[in-house]
Amino acid sequence: MKAQSVKNLTDSGRASCRRLAVGTYILSTFLNGEFVGRRVITLTLDGNFFSIDSNQGGTQGVPSAAQSFPNNRFTDGQGVWKCNQSGEIIATALNFNFPAPQSRNSVTTARADYRATFNPVSQTVQGTFEIRTFNLNANPLDNNVPVGQGEPFKFTFTGQRVTVGN
Repeated sequence: MKAQSVKNLTDSGRASCRRLAVGTYILSTFLNGEFVGRRVITLTLDGNFFSIDSNQGGTQGVPSAAQSFPNNRFTDGQGVWKCNQSGEIIATALNFNFPAPQSRNSVTTARADYRATFNPVSQTVQGTFEIRTFNLNANPLDNNVPVGQGEPFKFTFTGQRVTVGN
């Protein structure tokens, strides 16, 4: 069976995509082809989406490609996901970014938009996500709100479903 991406998926096809994709995945993430870290995502049957990232504790000890980000002090992400018409998984998650203790910067909100395909045979996923940051008082769901400098940050990822061994 090939990756789940069928043109003009029916409602039952989208439901099948949803059942196949539900689970927790460990991802390897890349920026411009360079490894930046690991991310764990969970897609629930009712459409909730959760993420956690190996870089969210700051820049100490993270891969060199991740040390140039303007802010690596952020919370887990939470959001929603669905299968679109072509069977692609799309998700949006939000999190909060905290300035370094010595900084006078404000807390910001970040939005990550994911697109992925799932292979039910190999239990793998691959795709992209983009991250944008917003002033805390701005609506991160409004695409017309200005974003931070150099954004969006565009990442690629590959991953596999986490399963319980025998």
